[in-house]
Amino acid sequence: MTEPSDIRPEFRVAVFGLAAKFQRLLEIVLRHAQHNRYRYSLSRTRGPGEFDIALVDMTALGGPEVASTLKRVLDDGAVLSVGRRADPDRPSDDLLQTSFVGQVLYALNRAVDSRISRRREVEAERAVAAGMIIVSEHGERRRPRALIVDDSHTVRRQLSLALHQIGLDSEAVASAREALEVLAMRRYELVLADVVMPDMDGYKLTRAIKRDRALRGMPVIILTSRSSPFDLARGALAGCNSYLVKPVSMQSLRTTVQRHLKKLAQRRRAGADYSFA
Repeated sequence: MTEPSDIRPEFRVAVFGLAAKFQRLLEIVLRHAQHNRYRYSLSRTRGPGEFDIALVDMTALGGPEVASTLKRVLDDGAVLSVGRRADPDRPSDDLLQTSFVGQVLYALNRAVDSRISRRREVEAERAVAAGMIIVSEHGERRRPRALIVDDSHTVRRQLSLALHQIGLDSEAVASAREALEVLAMRRYELVLADVVMPDMDGYKLTRAIKRDRALRGMPVIILTSRSSPFDLARGALAGCNSYLVKPVSMQSLRTTVQRHLKKLAQRRRAGADYSFA
C-alpha cells in the first residue's frame, strides 16, 4: 500500500498477454521501487483511459496485433513490448524476457519521461499560440515573470491583475532602489516602471539596468502619464524598450508585453541567455 506521504506522480500499468510469472515479477519490482522518481501501480482493468502504459507480450498469441492496435490509440512510447527478439519481421523488443526484472523499471521511466516531454511541448505550443511564452529555468518550466516598479499601491495591484490575465506572474516593489536589489537576486523577463518615484526616477532605473551586463537584455517598459516629446526622448535615451502613456489600455499592454516576450524567445533560439520554450 502506498504511504499517504508519497507525492510522486503515479502512472498505471496494464499488461496484455504477459505470463503469470512475469506479472508476479513486475509486482515485486514496483512494490520495492520506493525511491524511484515515479510511482507505478498495476491496473486491473484495461479499458480506455484506465491505464497509462501498456506492457504487451509479443510471444503471446495475438500479441503483435494487440500492440499495433494500442499504438493507434496511445502514444507509441506508451506501449512497451516484451519478447525474445526471435522474430526477424519485428523490430527489437523494448524488454527481453531474459532481463525483464533488471530492465522493466528503466523502460517504464523512459516511457513516462517521453510522455511528459511530449506533453510539455504541446503545452508550450498552445501557450505560444495563445500569445504566451513558457520559460525554462533550472530544468523547470514556468510562466514569464515581470517586476512592477511603482510607488502607488493601487497601480501595482492593477498591473499585477492585468499581467496575470495576459499570462505572466508578477512581483511589485515601491521604489527603484528596491527594484535593483530584487533584480540582483531573482530573474525576471521584463520590468514595468513608473517615471516619478521618490528616490530614483524611472529613467535612472532604466539606465542602471541597461548598464548591468547581466540585465541589459531584459526589456524595460516605462509607464507614465507624461506624454510630451521631451519625455518620450528621455525614455529612449535612457534605453527603455517601450514607453506607454497612462491610462494604458489592456490591449496596448498585452500587445507590448507579448511583443517583447516573443523577441526574447527568438533570442533564446539564437543562443542567447534567456531560455524559452
